[in-house]
Amino acid sequence: MNNSLKRIFINGFPSLYGGAGTELHHQILLWRKMGVDVHLIPTGDGFRNERLYLEMVKLGVIIHAAGDWSVLEPDDAILGFCNSEFLARLPEIRKRTKRTVFINCMTWLFPKEKELMKDGQIAMFLYQNEEVLRKNMPALKALNADPAIRFMTFKPYFHNDSFPFITDRTEEFFGCGRISRQDADKFARNTLHIYEYFVAPVFKRGLFLGFGGKSREKIGRPYDWIRTAQDQTEVSQQDFYRHCKIILQPTDTTENWPRIGFEAMASGSVLIVDNRGGWRQMVEHGKTGWLCDHERDFIYYASKMAYEPNLRDDMAEAARERGRELGGEEASRAGWEEVFEEINKLPV
Repeated sequence: MNNSLKRIFINGFPSLYGGAGTELHHQILLWRKMGVDVHLIPTGDGFRNERLYLEMVKLGVIIHAAGDWSVLEPDDAILGFCNSEFLARLPEIRKRTKRTVFINCMTWLFPKEKELMKDGQIAMFLYQNEEVLRKNMPALKALNADPAIRFMTFKPYFHNDSFPFITDRTEEFFGCGRISRQDADKFARNTLHIYEYFVAPVFKRGLFLGFGGKSREKIGRPYDWIRTAQDQTEVSQQDFYRHCKIILQPTDTTENWPRIGFEAMASGSVLIVDNRGGWRQMVEHGKTGWLCDHERDFIYYASKMAYEPNLRDDMAEAARERGRELGGEEASRAGWEEVFEEINKLPV
């Protein structure tokens, strides 16, 4: 590394499932390759039961007691990945270090984020998405015009090896599905309508990973041909993508930089998603996936993928390369080196 940053602190703990936790996991893999000493300060005491605990230990990640800010030195940087607990604890953290970095993985601002910006307690804001930076930065600067507060983007690393490319899916049925955390907003109200009306030359078989009571209240009970699972303890992400020839995912949210896009592209599941937010930067319409403005678009492109397997395979291969371009090690490493250089310039 060309910069002088040798260690970094994270408030939180990585996970195998869920946007921010999964993203943190992959960044830690890259940071360790870059020779950075990674320190985790968990938000709660149950971190030893986390599925990634032993992997973190083997990687040489240093895990401190939950909420132990005493380990921080004035020139240390501490990051929070879309972590509301990090925001809540910032006044206490700032007594130890002023180099506080917040990564908001949403497209909107947290009320606490705005409050802390007004008080000047966040030294740097990091974004995965240039559009979101351009949208949020003016609103934050209107609260505090201090030029020392930095705004940057980074290229999140995606560890492709965790999601092998699948070419041997069954031809007995047409597998489709959608994946998210259990959040009703992640489901468009017309989800079941779209799944019902797209057509395939063989029986359709759906799989909803991340489905619970609130999502059922919103969209209704899925059809008998759609299996549901609450989380990855019932169906792993890898098994989910093995099932899905397409990811058919209408939502009521505007996604920032959706992690499942990388997972799908690496796994060979073609994306059929909303034409807004981070999807517009991630997916090349008609080449690496499909961007939809209306439920008719979702139905049409899902049917097209079912009836045109050669086109679907070509798009899956193109998406695989697209994912490597967007989240590959070389590009992400260069981006993080720039971020680390800027962190080293933050006031102590």
